[in-house]
Amino acid sequence: MSFAHFYCMSKVNHVLIIQTAFLGDAILITSLLEKIRCESPHTLIHLLVRKGNVAIFEAYPHPVQVWSYDKSNKRRSWMELFRAFSSLRFDQVFVAQRFFGMGLLSILIGAKRVVGFDKNPLSFFFSEKVAHSWGDGSHEIERNTKLLTSWLGDKVHQPLLKTDSTPYLQIPYICISPGSVWETKRVPLAIWIEMIHRLPKDLPIVLMGAPNEVHLSNEIAAACLEHTIHNETGKHGLLAAIGIYQHALLAYVNDSGPLHICSATNTPTVAVFCSTVPSFGFGPLAAWNRVVQAKEPLACKPCGDHGKKQCPLGHFACGFGISSKELAASYQELLAARSE
Repeated sequence: MSFAHFYCMSKVNHVLIIQTAFLGDAILITSLLEKIRCESPHTLIHLLVRKGNVAIFEAYPHPVQVWSYDKSNKRRSWMELFRAFSSLRFDQVFVAQRFFGMGLLSILIGAKRVVGFDKNPLSFFFSEKVAHSWGDGSHEIERNTKLLTSWLGDKVHQPLLKTDSTPYLQIPYICISPGSVWETKRVPLAIWIEMIHRLPKDLPIVLMGAPNEVHLSNEIAAACLEHTIHNETGKHGLLAAIGIYQHALLAYVNDSGPLHICSATNTPTVAVFCSTVPSFGFGPLAAWNRVVQAKEPLACKPCGDHGKKQCPLGHFACGFGISSKELAASYQELLAARSE
């Protein structure tokens, strides 16, 4: 063990973690909070996330100081954070971002040590730069853990969210989240409807999503009137939504934020990947999970690192190739696993 490593482990640290990307990225960064909490319990943790994601951390059950970065007013927000962080004199800063603005903030606030990914354009100025792998099957929580490896070792911890809420229903229910920011990450609604018709009619189904996804859930609900549908799309804030997923028997999700909520709450998960692939590192982490994709190999899949607003080739075979039968069978598989 190096002297620097021993020094970092033997003193109380005051650290900052920066992750101002999307909802799922913020949820997965709780794996680093857990690693520090378990392996360096006296460390004081600060976390910077984008405005709108702060509420997530009300469901993180351990102390952490959460800061907000307002991307709608970047210059003003950046300067406010710079002034606040400069006065805190962090021992260590860990930059999970690969973009200039957060790299610049990390190196100017006077921290004793800055660790970030080599793909950040300012990584040359970091105390330590870490290789960022992509598409090799490594999960995002494994990639992020590398930021802490020289300090705390390479053990990977699961993300964690937990609310004190009571179950949404007093009987078992499943959640379906048909939305995504990206069109090519969304399973076609007709397939969700076909799947629901394969499930027991008295099984409560809770439709979830953001306010701008209400039209998706409305269409599903209108086509499944003989089933027990609770359309909760757009009706809950992040904290309440986390509670609904947390108590679900099973959740069906696209490659989107709700997938990572379910990973952090350990909710049994069926994750459906249309234009993206699990090898990007954002697959499900719940103890019981299934990944469903189109069975036919597609030369055009994946068509990019993220989803797209529409299929570049116009056929959306990766979405229409999803099997409603396979989706419904996952529910039966879960019941069988629970009875063992």
